[in-house]
Amino acid sequence: MPPPLLQLAHSKPVVALLALATHFVLHNGEWDNSFHVFLAIWVLAFGSIAITEFSQSTNSTSMVGAFNTTIITAIVYFTVLTTSILLHRGFFHRLRSIPGPFLARFSKLYNVFVGVLPHFQYFKKSEEWHRQYKTDVIRTGPREVTIYCADAIPLVHGPMSRCRKGPWYAGVSHLGGASTQTTRDKEEHKQRRKAWDHAFNAKALREYEPRLNRHALALMSRLKEQAKLPSVRITNWVNYYSFDVMGDVGFSRSFGMVEKGEEDEMIKLLHESMSPLSVFGHVNWALNLATRTAAGAKALLDHINWTAKVLEERAKTTPKENDVFSWLLDPNTTKVSPELNADSRLLVVAGSDTTAATLSWIAYELCKHPEIQIKLRKEIDDLATSKSHLDVEDVANCAFLDGVINEALRLHPPVPSGVQRETPPEGITLPNGTYIPGRIIIWSANPLPSTRFPLLRPASHLPPRALDLRATRSHPRQARIHALQHRYVQLRWPEARNDGAAQRNCQSGAGF
Repeated sequence: MPPPLLQLAHSKPVVALLALATHFVLHNGEWDNSFHVFLAIWVLAFGSIAITEFSQSTNSTSMVGAFNTTIITAIVYFTVLTTSILLHRGFFHRLRSIPGPFLARFSKLYNVFVGVLPHFQYFKKSEEWHRQYKTDVIRTGPREVTIYCADAIPLVHGPMSRCRKGPWYAGVSHLGGASTQTTRDKEEHKQRRKAWDHAFNAKALREYEPRLNRHALALMSRLKEQAKLPSVRITNWVNYYSFDVMGDVGFSRSFGMVEKGEEDEMIKLLHESMSPLSVFGHVNWALNLATRTAAGAKALLDHINWTAKVLEERAKTTPKENDVFSWLLDPNTTKVSPELNADSRLLVVAGSDTTAATLSWIAYELCKHPEIQIKLRKEIDDLATSKSHLDVEDVANCAFLDGVINEALRLHPPVPSGVQRETPPEGITLPNGTYIPGRIIIWSANPLPSTRFPLLRPASHLPPRALDLRATRSHPRQARIHALQHRYVQLRWPEARNDGAAQRNCQSGAGF
């Protein structure tokens, strides 16, 4: 009589039932970041079948027989499993009534090949679907929707929201802990953010001001030199500047990129590490596997190791001037926790890359609109008088500068595809009446300004809109939504000129 394992393998109905049971387990749990466990179980199970079949055979074709038994069992199992998953996702899922691209309901791999890989601009593809289906809520994955409903932002991302962060945030936490931004536990986030609040309160910001001024003056000096050339690639210089500031204010470490006029090797590594996140971020199980095996994610792993090394070096020193990690590190030990290592990665990315992108777009818009550039220069000159630089109090009074930054963020948000949340078990009802079931992933995308927000001329760079009350009188609802977009989606840094709130929001993941 064959062993029970072989009896099971030879019984196709039992194998089919096991496949259906696997689908039930997958459907009722979150396995995006534990997919390697299933792979290990499958390898062990089918390997055991092959070994058992081979050991029970006595003829010369035992290896062929063992191979055939294993392959047939695997074909039956995975055919039933795949068919069950596809039928459920395509025709019986709770999101089946929400419009969206048909193939996207079966797998997020469709989004990767159609929306990401061609040009790495998924937000444009998402906006295209939004226009095609003419709705504020579209289904963009098996259990995922993308919403273009700005007045739903407080419901999804606000401080009182019942939604939590989605599985994307845990994608690389196994490599060195979760940062304050990526932790999905609300209570843990609340406790860890307290330290960040100290690092970015008004007193701390004033302590950082001399460093910021030094780097700003260095940048101005280099740009004056570059102005003699036929053209200046401003994107490079604001990248050098933002990373120099991040290194100094964050770690008391100088990259010296503005001085050298070239990119540090480790910053190149950071930019390279973003590509795997762009691709694998849509298929969390693939991101998890890639980082566990280093397949396609070497640059990301190298970046993680580098930031850990930078923080370890910082922990062994006491800087003359306080930096961000003066508030986060324990002065009584040089040991660095995995969570702080993760926070170092957060500071590097959030404290430099998004700022550089926004500065680049501001420069672009000012070049396109010289009349705005003239008005902005006048406002700054009137405030500066004989000063070499503006301080925190001065900048708080730059209303037109505030408008310029807000408009650049509106037109060119640093995170155009939005951020991920998961609905609570009971689900949520959006302000437009659409019910989103529980345990559904939500992306709050930023609509392209040419198709949304009819405030005067939406696609134009018009800073007065951010200041002119006539826009609010003409379109009160849209003006309110416009303000919500700035606060919750576009990481409105100008508010930091008053109290540092926006920096804390960006660094610490405001609204959870």
